[in-house]
Amino acid sequence: VGSRSNSDRNILMPQAPPLTAASSIAKPTRSTTRVRTGSPKKPPTVSSSPDYSNTTVFSSQPTSETDIAGKPRYKGDHVKYVKKDEDVPCSIDDTLRLFPKEEGDNKEATSPPQNPPTNLTVVTVEGCPTFVVLDWNKPQNDTVTEYKVVSTENGASDEKDKSIITTNQTHSTVENLKPNTSYEFIVIPSNPLGEGPSSETKPFKTESADPRVNEQISMGKDAIWTEIKFNSDNYSECKGKQYVKRTWYKKFVGVQLCNSLRYKIYLSDSLTGKFYNIGDQRGHGEDHCQFVDSYFDGKTGQQLRPDQLPTKEGFFRAFRQEPVKFGKIGAATHTNYVHWYECGTTIPGKW
Repeated sequence: VGSRSNSDRNILMPQAPPLTAASSIAKPTRSTTRVRTGSPKKPPTVSSSPDYSNTTVFSSQPTSETDIAGKPRYKGDHVKYVKKDEDVPCSIDDTLRLFPKEEGDNKEATSPPQNPPTNLTVVTVEGCPTFVVLDWNKPQNDTVTEYKVVSTENGASDEKDKSIITTNQTHSTVENLKPNTSYEFIVIPSNPLGEGPSSETKPFKTESADPRVNEQISMGKDAIWTEIKFNSDNYSECKGKQYVKRTWYKKFVGVQLCNSLRYKIYLSDSLTGKFYNIGDQRGHGEDHCQFVDSYFDGKTGQQLRPDQLPTKEGFFRAFRQEPVKFGKIGAATHTNYVHWYECGTTIPGKW
């Protein structure tokens, strides 16, 4: 890895933007591409929707009529809102825990589905514009082994603005949505004998991005996330795509996705070198969200004492604006590290 005498001088000095209506809104995500995610071909159950009558969790009305930028939040009979505390990062995993686990059946298909999915519902978390969870009812008296979830940005001119996800569940997360943007969603059922009729199309408009989440970076110097495979330690629950960006504090930040809002964060001195865990001497890595340009002290897991962790080499620090050092972390030190981070920042993100 080489000498790290310069590491101590790489001081991180972010300045939070003022919380005013004039604050600039984070750039939206780039157009989503056609995506297919594989899953076991286990048929879903007939009834697997959450209890929308539980008004302590779900509401047909947002707690505030307007979003962080003062723009009206979208409302409709097919939309359910979930409240989130303002100082808590957006979490896809926490939202999915609201949906029952589905068990399959063994009914053999004798024809393609004859009926459409019904009651397509858009579940949105207040303050989280980059994802929604779509939920629907299984077609009656049909065998369905897979659903195609189609999301289209309104006004889209080509296939780059359409996302297609396949799932064997009767709910699905749609990620990497653009803030303050209108979409349409449909769901198409299928089985090995063919596709059935699609659900009704349901519209939705995402709310504005929260300018408090991301650090302001001067125009023309924005570092972008680039999908690059890198060599890293395997202490992570996240097994998805890897992204890297060069930061203005002379380090490479690498992330490996669990999903677009949960990821493992690493640091490296070079693009071709090893990417290391980041240790925390005073907490459990909450302030490491700074490395992905977030002002939140995020959620992290799994939180263990240093003596419960393997001893490794890695970067470490104690405070948000302290320069990182390199050395031993884990057992026999006072420095712990974690499996994943949720920082409120979507990766791959704003560009």
